[in-house]
Amino acid sequence: MSIVKIAKRKDVTFEYDANGFAQEEVLKGECDQAKFVRCSLQPGKSVKPELYSTVEHTQVFLFLEGKGYITTPRKGFNIKNEFAVFVPDYDTEEFEITCSADSKKPLEYIHIVTELNDYDKHCLYASKMRLPRFRTMDMAWNYYEDFKDDSIENKMLLEHRNLGRVSCGAVLGKGPSVVGQHIHDALMQWYIILPGSKMTYTAGDESHVMEGGDISYTPTGYYHGSEVKEGDTLDYVWFEMVMECYPGEIE
Repeated sequence: MSIVKIAKRKDVTFEYDANGFAQEEVLKGECDQAKFVRCSLQPGKSVKPELYSTVEHTQVFLFLEGKGYITTPRKGFNIKNEFAVFVPDYDTEEFEITCSADSKKPLEYIHIVTELNDYDKHCLYASKMRLPRFRTMDMAWNYYEDFKDDSIENKMLLEHRNLGRVSCGAVLGKGPSVVGQHIHDALMQWYIILPGSKMTYTAGDESHVMEGGDISYTPTGYYHGSEVKEGDTLDYVWFEMVMECYPGEIE
């Protein structure tokens, strides 16, 4: 049985409803604690996602392509055909996602909804990042890992513990580059390959070529790493979720 599960972007054909919105759940059944849905919104159209409280679900939106904006009663955020991550303020206020009328392509994004355990609820009650949170790559802070080439950039977008078990960041680089083999003993991990990128992802004894828009899921406990060839780009977003809680912390 395959360790890595991959949802290929090339296999998706969006079917739009009367409001110009399309969605398709991917990697269904692979992880019962997180739901991943590909979404596409046509130019000039808007959608208001469902709201969840801090005892129901956390939801995260990863914008991959297209031009648009997000509006709340207090703020507005522009999506300029570049990667962006958005976390709403749970059910305290509604928000709307719009694809700009002059966008040359639909606004494509990944909608992630995660289950909350007691550790999540404890974290969200005691202390959490100020929401809503909107970040593009140039708003992220850099970090370092010794199993990656020095030429690779590491970006933190949603910090560990500040949103319960959920965190998110990005890895950016050009080939030839290598992300060395490493292991997460307590993390479930997803990779979302950014448009225009192509790399080989290896977990355990499996290797998979992944391209822009592909999404992989790797359960905890497997060594994994990536390699990109000369002329290709190693740009992907990682999304992680701790199994129960961070080691040494209250469950």
